[in-house]
Amino acid sequence: MNASCEVAEALNKKKVIGRFSTFLEHVKPSDTGERVTRFNGLFHWAVPKGREIEAGGEVGRHYCMTHAYWREGGPRFGDVNIMGVMHGTEKTKVLAHKEALDQHLESVGIPVSYTNVFWGGRSEIKPSEISPKIYREWHEKWANKASLTS
Repeated sequence: MNASCEVAEALNKKKVIGRFSTFLEHVKPSDTGERVTRFNGLFHWAVPKGREIEAGGEVGRHYCMTHAYWREGGPRFGDVNIMGVMHGTEKTKVLAHKEALDQHLESVGIPVSYTNVFWGGRSEIKPSEISPKIYREWHEKWANKASLTS
């Protein structure tokens, strides 16, 4: 296992992060000068509470997605709770993949009450940030539990 995966696994076991990603450089042209991507779609789906992991697994397993994750968007974003990212050089193909994902969710019995695509200008995925406050609180919580059991 590489160091990045080891760090992600360790942090996940501590339950201090909700997602973990690496830098994916899509902005710069390739060595030949060809653009790697032009259209960067952030896909949103609102699925029933309790089915987020199942829905995320269904959309995230498709080769067209760079990643998918569970994040509560709230009422301002149609109560979406599943998001995913896809990059492409042709907008029509990105939209065709989105339609296929929507149809797939329906075919496996996962209802979607709202869905949308937001287009990004850059396609740079940065590592998730860990809240120092939450990390300190987590350490305090577990330090207190450890002292009670020793």
